[in-house]
Amino acid sequence: MKKYLLLLPVFWGCSVYAQQSEINLAFENYKKYYNVESVEASSDKTEAIKRLRSYFHENPYRLKVLKDGVNAREYVSLLTGDGTFSDMDATEKAFEENDAYNKGFANTSDDKVGIFIGDALERIFQICSACRLGYLPAEEALSDKVMKAIKHYGMLEISRPNDKPRFHASCFAIPTAAVNIYFAMVDLMDKAEKGEAGPLVTDACDMLKVVGLQAWTQPLRNDATDNNVVSIERFRNHVWWVGGNALAYRSLLPVAAMYSSVPMVDLLAEVCQRSISMTSQVTYEESFWTEGFTADGAGWGHGMQCLVWGYPIDGASNALNMLTMLRGTPWAQQLDKTNTDALMNFFRGGSWYYYKGYRLPGLDRKSYIYNPDEKSIPYAKMLDGVVKNWLSSFSAEEQKELLALQKEVKTNRIFMDGYSDGMYKGVRWFFNNDDLIKKNSDYHIDINMASFRTDGLESAAFADNYNFYPTDGATLFQRDGDEYFKVMGGWDVTAMPGVTAREGMDRLVPVTNWRGYCSKHNFAAGATDGGENGVAGIIFEKMNGSEKKGVNDKGDAGKAENEMLYGFKVYKGYFILGDYFVALGAGLTNMEPEIEGDLRTTIDQTAWENDVCIVKNGKRSPVNEGEAVVLTSDMKNPVWLSQTGKFCYTVLPEFTNKAFVSCETRPTYWKKLNPSNKITPLMPKNVNILRIWAEHGRKPVDDKYGYVVYAGKGIPEGKLPFEVMSNDTLVQAVRSLDKTVVQAVFYPGNKGLKCKGLSMSVSEPAAVMVQKTDGKYRISVTEATMNPAIKSLTITINGKQYEVTLPEGIRCGSSVTAEFKI
Repeated sequence: MKKYLLLLPVFWGCSVYAQQSEINLAFENYKKYYNVESVEASSDKTEAIKRLRSYFHENPYRLKVLKDGVNAREYVSLLTGDGTFSDMDATEKAFEENDAYNKGFANTSDDKVGIFIGDALERIFQICSACRLGYLPAEEALSDKVMKAIKHYGMLEISRPNDKPRFHASCFAIPTAAVNIYFAMVDLMDKAEKGEAGPLVTDACDMLKVVGLQAWTQPLRNDATDNNVVSIERFRNHVWWVGGNALAYRSLLPVAAMYSSVPMVDLLAEVCQRSISMTSQVTYEESFWTEGFTADGAGWGHGMQCLVWGYPIDGASNALNMLTMLRGTPWAQQLDKTNTDALMNFFRGGSWYYYKGYRLPGLDRKSYIYNPDEKSIPYAKMLDGVVKNWLSSFSAEEQKELLALQKEVKTNRIFMDGYSDGMYKGVRWFFNNDDLIKKNSDYHIDINMASFRTDGLESAAFADNYNFYPTDGATLFQRDGDEYFKVMGGWDVTAMPGVTAREGMDRLVPVTNWRGYCSKHNFAAGATDGGENGVAGIIFEKMNGSEKKGVNDKGDAGKAENEMLYGFKVYKGYFILGDYFVALGAGLTNMEPEIEGDLRTTIDQTAWENDVCIVKNGKRSPVNEGEAVVLTSDMKNPVWLSQTGKFCYTVLPEFTNKAFVSCETRPTYWKKLNPSNKITPLMPKNVNILRIWAEHGRKPVDDKYGYVVYAGKGIPEGKLPFEVMSNDTLVQAVRSLDKTVVQAVFYPGNKGLKCKGLSMSVSEPAAVMVQKTDGKYRISVTEATMNPAIKSLTITINGKQYEVTLPEGIRCGSSVTAEFKI
C-alpha cells in the first residue's frame, strides 16, 4: 500500500491526488499525530463524550436543516454513479482545466473552489439529515452514491495546496458540513469505526474526520503549533486563532465529539474559560488572547482595531455556549472573577458604542449596509445567555446591575440612571482604542482616533470597502442615533465628520485592508472624570496599519496605494465643556502638495431633515438647497448655523479662514459601498445631506482651524462660555470663562501653558483637565504615549506642583482623577 501523502501539515493539500482507498490510513496517522485520542480517559469523561455525540446527532451545529425533504430529494436525483452532482460537474471541470485547485486566492470571498466544495458537502448534509428526520429512506440517503460523493468532494478539498492560506471555506464551512454529515448518520459511522461497515462507508467516515479536522488545522500558522494542534498555544498569539476566528466560526467541539477525543475537550474547556478575559497594549504579550475584550471596556478584532461588535462578542459568546454545553459533565466549571470582571466591563463599555437603537458608524465592516430600523445592541443575546446560565457566578450587586441592564437593553435605550458617571453615561476615555465619547439621553458625541499603538478600521472587498477615514479623528454628533446611517449611502467618504483629508472620492480605489489606517505617531490621550467634561488630542499623520511589523494579515492594501490618503500632518485637539464641543487644529501642513486635491476639515456631514439657517444677531437666514454658503463668525457675538431640533455650529474666526455649508440632495451608491446591499430592496436613491467644512487649499503650511458644535437645546445666545488659550503644535487649550475648568493637550517639546493669570505645565506629554470646585483642584490626566515606565505625572499650576500617580499594568493609559487642596 502506498504511503498516503497527507500525513503531516506540510504535505496537507499536496497537489498529487492520493488513492481514495488509502483514506483510512491517512485518518489513522492523523489522529495519532495530532494526539486527538485519549489513552487513559476517565469513565466519566468517556460517558460525557457519548452524550455529546448524541446531542450533535439531534442538533446540527451552525447549519440549518431544510425540514421538508424537497431539496434533499432533488440533490439525490442529481447524484451520479461517480459521486458527483451532475449540475456541478461543468464547474468542477472548469476548475480542473484552469488549475483552480492550486492557484489560491486573494480574498476569502474569492475562494470559489472552497465555496464550491462547501456547497457540495452541505447538499450531502441535507440528504443525510432528511434521512434522520424520516423524509428520505436510508437506501437513498445512505447509498453508495452518497458515500462516493463524500470521498470525492473531500478529496478535492484535502488535495488543495497550502502555499497560500486556506481560510474561511477550509476551516469554517467545509469542516462544519463534514461534522454535521457525520452526526446525521452517526449510527452508521459508529459501525464503521468498529469495523462493521463496508469499505465505502469506512472510507467516507475517515474522509469526514480528515476534512472535519481542518477546523483545528487550517489555516497553517507555519509555527510549532502546526505539529500539535491540540495545544493551548494553538489558540493564542495569532489573529486567525483568537476571538471569533478561534471559537465562533470553527466547529471545534463537534469535531472533538466526532473523534471521541477527551484531550480535545480538555483543551477547549481551558481555552473557553481563559479566553473570557481582557487585553491591552501594555499586557499584550502576556494576555491569553491578543484580541477580544479590551481593558477599556471595548474590544479588538483582527489586530488592535476597535471592533466592539463581531469578533469579541462572537468569541466570548461561543466560549460561554461551549461552557454551558459542558455543564453536567466532568468539564463543568463556574465563571471566575477574571471572567466576570471582563464581562461586566464589556457590558458597560460596549453600551457607549450604541445609541437609541443604532450602532455607531465606523466600528465594523457593516456601516454602509442600508439599515433604516432600530436593532438591539449586538451583545443582547450574550447578555441574555449570561443572565440565564451564569448569573450565580456574579456578586449580588453585579446580578442586580445585569438584570437592570437586560431590562434597558430590551428598550434600545441604555442609560442606567443611578450608576456612577463614566459607567454608562457621561464622558469616557477608551484608552485601548483612542476614543473619547460623551453619552446622555439628549445626545451622543463620539471622537474616533487611532494612534500608532492601535489599528484603524478594516475594509474588505465583500463588505464595507471604503473604510479609509473612520479613525482619523472622526467626530459624530447624534440625537436620534440614525443621523449618519440613513445618509451614508450618499456620503462623500473623504468628508467624514471631523476628518482632515484630501477631497476627491472618485480617485479612491477600494482595497481589502485587515489593519486599516492609523497615525504614524504614538500620541493620543483623553482625560475625563466621567462627568460632563473631557479633553482629547492626537498627532495625526496617516499610515497604512498593515505596514507595522509582525502583521500577518495584510490583505491587498499594498496593491492600490491610494496616495491621496497620505503626506500631510495635523495636531487635532477636542474639548467637551458641558454642551459645547470645541475642535482645534494646528500645524496643518501638506508635505506632498503635488498630489491632486485640496485639503479640508469636515465639521459635519449629516442627515438634512429640518430647516437649516444661519443665525446672526438674532436674525435667521435660511440655507437653500444646492448653494454653498460661506460661514463667518464674530468673536464677541458668534454666528450660528442651526438645524432645527439637531445641532448648532460656529467657526472660530481667529483660526478658520474659509468655511462653508451646503444643503445637498445626493444620489446614493449603497451597492458600491457594500456589496451586501445588492440583495436589499427599496433603498433610497437619493438622500438629503447637510455638509459643513473648512477649506485649507492645496498647499497649507502650519495652517489652523477651530470650530464649535453646540449640543444643547435651542440656539446659544451671547458670547461663547469659554476661551481658547492656545492652539499650536505645542499646546492646545481651552478654559471656561468662569475659570473653573481648564482643558489642555500638551504635545512633545512644549514649554507649558501661560495665559491670563494662569501658568500650567505637565512633566510628560499628556491630556489634562483641571476643574476647580469647593477650594479644590480636581485633576484628570492621561499620559499620551502609554509608557509603562512613567509611574506618575507632575502638574504644575501657578508654580505649585501636584503629583498624580498613574494606573499601571492592564489599566496603563487610562484617565485618572485626583483631588488636591488649592
